[in-house]
Amino acid sequence: MCRSVLIFTLLIGLPHLSLADRGRSSTGEEALRSLGEPSIERSLERFDESLFGPRRGEIPSALTNHAPKDTPELIEAQRDLSFLEGLNLPDLPIRFDSRIVRYLESYYHEPRGRAMMRALYTRYLRYAPMIKRTLEEAGLPEDLRCVAMAESGFQKDVLSRAGAAGMWQFISSTGASLGLEQNRFIDERLDPERATEAAAAYFSGLYQRFGSWELALAGYNMGHGALLRSIQKYNTNDFWELSRLEAGLPFETSHYVAKILACAIVLRNVERFGLDEIEVDETLPQAHLIAPAGTRLPQIARAAGITVDELKKLNPQLKRDRLPPGSGHYRVRIPERAANARTRFKIERSDDERVHELRYGESLAAVAAKHGVSLAELQRMNDIARRETLLAGERIFVPNREPARLKRDESIVVAVPDGTLRFADKRRVFYRTLGGERIEEIARFFELPTDALLAWNRLDPGVPLPSGLYVQLFLPRDRTLDDAILLTEDEVTILEIGSEEFFAYHEAQRGRIRFVHKAQEGETLASIGERFGLSVGSLARINQFSRNHRLRPGDSVIVYAELDRAPQEIVQASLGKSGDENGASSALPESAGSR
Repeated sequence: MCRSVLIFTLLIGLPHLSLADRGRSSTGEEALRSLGEPSIERSLERFDESLFGPRRGEIPSALTNHAPKDTPELIEAQRDLSFLEGLNLPDLPIRFDSRIVRYLESYYHEPRGRAMMRALYTRYLRYAPMIKRTLEEAGLPEDLRCVAMAESGFQKDVLSRAGAAGMWQFISSTGASLGLEQNRFIDERLDPERATEAAAAYFSGLYQRFGSWELALAGYNMGHGALLRSIQKYNTNDFWELSRLEAGLPFETSHYVAKILACAIVLRNVERFGLDEIEVDETLPQAHLIAPAGTRLPQIARAAGITVDELKKLNPQLKRDRLPPGSGHYRVRIPERAANARTRFKIERSDDERVHELRYGESLAAVAAKHGVSLAELQRMNDIARRETLLAGERIFVPNREPARLKRDESIVVAVPDGTLRFADKRRVFYRTLGGERIEEIARFFELPTDALLAWNRLDPGVPLPSGLYVQLFLPRDRTLDDAILLTEDEVTILEIGSEEFFAYHEAQRGRIRFVHKAQEGETLASIGERFGLSVGSLARINQFSRNHRLRPGDSVIVYAELDRAPQEIVQASLGKSGDENGASSALPESAGSR
């Protein structure tokens, strides 16, 4: 077997990130628990309503519409706001809106707010160098770091109920648009470095679109499309004005921006808010290792002298026990103690595997058979659960050998509602269902209207399709067929449902012939069935009769009979027609009714 030596190159001198949340609680998190909060995540969820209550009545109005001087002119006799004197201001624009002030009061005065900010700041310190470097390189305000506080509490692997993931809480589609890879093997939304790079790119786009950081922050939270509609509806691009108007902005968004700006003030005044004595949790200095796609994690762990569990904690984006398939390389974090500037890992990797990209309609069983392995072995190679469903376009590992040419059934017969249906600019193909697909899913993949598929096929759009159906499709002639398992017209026999040819074919598969019997005086379904070897139930089903149906002389009864039970003149006539090069006649043979 051919083997090759692969070099893993190390990049060191990276920011010191935490190995993971290693079970050690910060002082802030301990304080939150003492106040009845189970976690910082639950505290974040309930914090806004604890300060402002459910959204009823008016949103608090701004204390001033002007950027503050060094000493903000905030005078309320019943509140001690002297702690706001002489604050260092962030690199985001600040208006001392009442909501911002209320957050700051909580962070400064109240046990719950102080505990939560201490816990958040402790987490932030683990990632501070990396976040600062990334934002600086993108030319963005450093205080955008507070978005990760509002989104996830600086948790790198958190998953929301809505499906948003990671420190910056990207939904799948947004993450993909920003270049974050997501598949069975990896989810880069959970990689704090890659996600922070994506967040920087996203913020750059939002600021370019809206021109103010308040609106950019609002767009990050509620979506730029919804924000733009609100701007156009109220004819204003002033965030603070929108936040006061009825239905101008969601409750969450109005307070989301205020919370981020308050956090920015706190992080610029850590001594004022009692955070200066906090030390970063014990961290594990890290290096990067560049590994070829498909490498198994135990190989990397052995080379780095660490356990697979340690490797996974450092790389929460890795979902399986190997790197994703492909021809490229991946950046993997390892402890710096496992490497130095002159270290290289030489790891042998056999070339007995290659990458296969699944086509639409391709089953794992078919892939396994094609590559000479069992389905169980293919699932083991790719860490595929027994009932797991893979999507078209996903890449899996297969044995690196010449695929076998599977013998295709030479007599594939497809039934269609209308055998004359044609389109001059399209070609007809057939998709064989694997089971569980829905018609709208098939339409979406082939970029066809669902209504068109329903018109071309007799299918119920409300239920999943069973396996073994052939869905008739009319595709543009220039569309490639390489991304799906399809049959062309040349590869199948097409029969129109209900035609004589349709019934003749299917009954011939069972050694039977179909004909019409003319009922004679005194005949019943039972007597006809006894004569031709059918039950009353079978005759009733074939003819859509009830079991108690009374026959009259001359009534036509369709019969499916085995060849030795059918009238021989009909059998001979049928055999003669089947040998006719012009094909079978469309006329249904009739029995004379003689006994």
